[in-house]
Amino acid sequence: MKASDDAQWAQYGRALIDSMSEVLAETPENIHANLLETADYWLSLGLVLGLRDPDQARQLLQVIEAHEAERGELERDATSLLGQVFE
Repeated sequence: MKASDDAQWAQYGRALIDSMSEVLAETPENIHANLLETADYWLSLGLVLGLRDPDQARQLLQVIEAHEAERGELERDATSLLGQVFE
């Protein structure tokens, strides 16, 4: 990784931790690393799905959002995460 890649990776890590702050505050510290690794995996998986097959990814998101109390929350969280990583 280049220095700029390292810096962007660090920004991503901080953004991921920040976006999970509520979850981390409610869980024992000894499992935080596992929670963050799991979140990173699922975020990466979602990005791959979205790039490989955007139509199916959109359908899957609609299925997930159908069971969300606040559909706009995912949009706001996504915007926040991107803003923190690419600021």
